[in-house]
Amino acid sequence: MALPSYMSRREGRYYLQVRFARPLAKLTGVSLFRASLRTSDYRQARLRLAECLTWVHRMNEIKYEDYVGLFQKNITELRQYVADALPLSEARLVARQLYEETLKNLIRRAKAAGCDPDMVEPGFQELFNHFVRQNVEADAWLRHVERIQEYERGRADMQAAIELGLVRPGVGTGPGYWPEAHARAASNIASFSPTAFEPTIGAQGPRGTALSVAQPSGVELASSDKRANSDQQKAPLRFSEALALYVETDEESNGNADARSIVKLVVQFIIDKLDDPLLSEFDEEAAARIDAMLPDIPDRKNIPREHAGSLAARYDYAQKHGWDGLKRLTEARLKNGYHNAMSRFFGWLIQKKFYLRDMPRFSRTSDENLVSIERDAFSTDEVSRIFSLPLFTGCLSADRIWVKGTCLVQNHLYWGYVMSFLTGVRPGELGQIELDDIEEEHGIYYLQLRAFDPKKGRVARKDAKRFKTPASQRTIPLHPLILDLGLLERIEDLRSIGCPVLFPEWEPYPKPGGEMRWGQPLTKSFQYLKRKIAIDRFDVALYSSRHWFAQLIDETDIKDATRRKVMGHSGGKDSATRYGRKQRLTTRDLSELAHISSPEIDEMSRPLLSAKERADRGELTVLKPWLTTANWSDYYKRKLLGK
Repeated sequence: MALPSYMSRREGRYYLQVRFARPLAKLTGVSLFRASLRTSDYRQARLRLAECLTWVHRMNEIKYEDYVGLFQKNITELRQYVADALPLSEARLVARQLYEETLKNLIRRAKAAGCDPDMVEPGFQELFNHFVRQNVEADAWLRHVERIQEYERGRADMQAAIELGLVRPGVGTGPGYWPEAHARAASNIASFSPTAFEPTIGAQGPRGTALSVAQPSGVELASSDKRANSDQQKAPLRFSEALALYVETDEESNGNADARSIVKLVVQFIIDKLDDPLLSEFDEEAAARIDAMLPDIPDRKNIPREHAGSLAARYDYAQKHGWDGLKRLTEARLKNGYHNAMSRFFGWLIQKKFYLRDMPRFSRTSDENLVSIERDAFSTDEVSRIFSLPLFTGCLSADRIWVKGTCLVQNHLYWGYVMSFLTGVRPGELGQIELDDIEEEHGIYYLQLRAFDPKKGRVARKDAKRFKTPASQRTIPLHPLILDLGLLERIEDLRSIGCPVLFPEWEPYPKPGGEMRWGQPLTKSFQYLKRKIAIDRFDVALYSSRHWFAQLIDETDIKDATRRKVMGHSGGKDSATRYGRKQRLTTRDLSELAHISSPEIDEMSRPLLSAKERADRGELTVLKPWLTTANWSDYYKRKLLGK
C-alpha cells in the first residue's frame, strides 16, 4: 500500500491514519489509530509517516488478543530505538514520540488487566523509561538547534539590511547584546553530550539519521561569559517535559500516588494557563500570577463534564459564566493540596538543578474560599441505622443486598463495614487482605497490614502491597465480635478452594496511571447507603468509621503510642514509639483493645448477632457466592486464575 493511503489531511496538517487489526484494536481500545504528524509540509509528512510505519506494522502483525505476545514484540522494537545514534532527525523523533504515547496507553491497559510488562519481559519498564528520557533530551536538543538557526538567520538578515543601507550600523546591537545571547545558546550546545545516552540494556547497533547543524565558530564560542557555564541548566526544559520527568522519577522511587496526582493537576494548570513555558521563563511575576489564580478555581460540582477535565477548564468556566451555582475550593484544599504540591514540585526541580531561581511562594487564599469541615465520628443512632439494613439483617438475594429478605450474604461489603468500624482500617486497605494476614497468637487474632509477609522472605517491589504511608503497615487485634460473626469460617472456606485472598469478589478501580484504587467498592456503596438511611450531615463520610473507632480507643486507658500504632499514624520523632517489638502490642493494651466494650458496640452487635443466630438456626438462608470463581472480581480472576 502506498504511503499516502496511510496519511490524511485536516485543517492544513497531516495525520497518520491506520486501521488496527482486530487483536491489536482489542488490546489498545482503538480500531482506527489516528495521530498528528505535526507538520503541514507534505514532504516532511511523508518522511515522518515512513518512520512511523515501521513500528505500526510490526505491532499490527500480532495474531492473538494477548498482551504477552505484544510486549515481546515491543521489547525488540524498543531496543532498536534505544540504540539510535543521537542527535535525531525531526522525522525520527516524531515517530519515537508517537510510539512512546502508544506504549504508555498499552502499559496502562495491560496493568489494569493484571498483566505487568516486567513480568513478561524483565527490564521492560527500565528500558522504556530510558527511551522516554532519550526523547525528552532529543527534543530539547532540536529546540536548541532551532533557536540557533533562527538567530543566525536574523543576524544574516540584519547584515544584509545594513549593507543595503536600510538600517543604520549599530542599531539593535548594543554592548553585550551578541555575546550574552549567543553565549547562552553556545553553552546549551556545549552541554549536550550524546555519550550520555549510550544504551545499557540489549542495545543492537545504531539506527536513525543524525541532523546536520552548522556549529558556531571557535571565536564565537569563546565569547561565552561565566554566567553560561556548566552550572547552568543542562537543557531549557518546558514545564510539560519537567512534569514527565518528575512523574517518572516519583514512580520509580515508589512515591505516593495520591500526592503525585495533585502535583500533576496543579502543574498542568501552569502549562495550560501560561502555554507550557520554559522553566527559565517562570519568574516571580509568573508565580504571583498563578498564585492569584488558584483561589478562583471552582469545585467540580455543577461544572459541565466537558469543562471539568482540568483545573484550567474549571477556572475558565467560572470566569466566563460567573459563580452562580458553583462552589469555591476549601482553604485546606488550597493550602494542604495545591500549595504543598507546588512546593514539592519546585523543590524537586531545584534539587535536580532544573530550576535556577529561588523557590517560588504559593500562599494566596481568598475570603471567598470555604472553611473546611472537620470529619466527625458516626453517632450511636447512625451506627444503629447502618447495621439494621438488609445487608446485615437479611436480604433478598446475593444481587439484591439492600432489599429486605430471608438470605444472609456476608460478602465483601458486609465485612468491609464491620471491619471499618471495629478495626479502623482505611477503605483502601481492605481489598488487599490475604488469608495469611490473619494470625493467631496466645488466643488473640490479629490483622497484619503489611507490604509482604517477612517470614516468607523478600518480594519484588511490584509484588508488594502499597499503603498510604509507611506507618500504615501495622498490627490490629481483632475484636471478638468479628470472630463471632464468622470471619474464621470464611477463611476456612476460601482455603478449601485454594483462594489466598480474603475478598476475591473485591473489584478495585484502575486509575489512569495503572494503579489501583482499592477503596472504590466500599466508598461507592456508602453513597447509596447514606441516602437510603437519610444521613444528611456534611461532616460524616465513610472515613468517619475510623473516627468512631478512634473514639472507642480514646475511652480506654490505652497509651497514645499504642493508639498511633493501631490507627496507622506516624509517631514522628518520638523515640519511644520507634523502639520495642513492632508486630505486637503490650499485654495490657492487647487486653484493652481485644475486649473494648461500650454501648455503641452493643448497639452495633445486636442486629448483627441476631441475624447470625437466625442463620445458624436455619431461619435465614446462607449464601456464599464468593466460593464460586465465576463470582470473583475481574481483577482477581486475572491475578489468581490467569483469566
